[in-house]
Amino acid sequence: ASGEIIVALGLTEPRGGSDAANLTVSAKKDGSDYIISGEKASISYSEQAEYILMFARTGELEAKAHGVTCFLVPLDLPGISRTSYDDIGTRPVGRGSVFFDNVRIPENCRIGEENTGFTKIMVGFDLSRILIALQCIGAAQASIDETWQYTLERKAFGLQLVKYQGVNFQLAEFESQNESYRTLAYHALKLRDEGVDHTKEAAMVKWMAPKYCTEIIHGCLLLHGHFGYSKDFPHQQRMRDVMGLQIGDGTANIMKMIIARETIGSVSVQYK
Repeated sequence: ASGEIIVALGLTEPRGGSDAANLTVSAKKDGSDYIISGEKASISYSEQAEYILMFARTGELEAKAHGVTCFLVPLDLPGISRTSYDDIGTRPVGRGSVFFDNVRIPENCRIGEENTGFTKIMVGFDLSRILIALQCIGAAQASIDETWQYTLERKAFGLQLVKYQGVNFQLAEFESQNESYRTLAYHALKLRDEGVDHTKEAAMVKWMAPKYCTEIIHGCLLLHGHFGYSKDFPHQQRMRDVMGLQIGDGTANIMKMIIARETIGSVSVQYK
């Protein structure tokens, strides 16, 4: 893939983020076409994308996940409009809403069979959650590395900051934590390569890495003192970017629910 075309993922809606199967955007059959109506919300690349891989309801609402179909839709069709959100982080990517006002698409825009789309996206989350964790780990490692260097150069009370255990013990903890998240992420990818189920491991690293990498970057910002609070240093941007990844592809509570379900079965799930 050359990366010349940006494709957005259209799953989330105003009434359903964590409850992803509760979709109301509809795709109604009209001859050999589908008519799409509704709003997709919190869509990354909402303004830049040329296509959207979207999930719409083709079955009854009561069917939940079993009534969802996947479509690849060009975003230059009549009836499509977009807005952008003023987010605090990940601003080059951006988010927004995409509105479909009786948008007509041909049947060949459908991916797979009707009412089978939801299972396809759920399988993909096992990989994307690991990759999100690695994004966070990389950002945290950059802040850790820069903070080690800063503590070598900065002096207080006649000594380098790195000589104080109040400083180097913090950084030692940050190194240890980040390495543990990285190891778990690589373990999950290894399981994936081997064709072994890794849903639980992906959920584990997805809730831990964004949460604690935000804290690591915050700690590095503070170790830079008043300099760290400036936009001249990158820690504040990394902290805002990583913070947002605590939400995307499933919040910590959703990840913990998945871990419980994968460990002891559906008895742990409220809706079963």
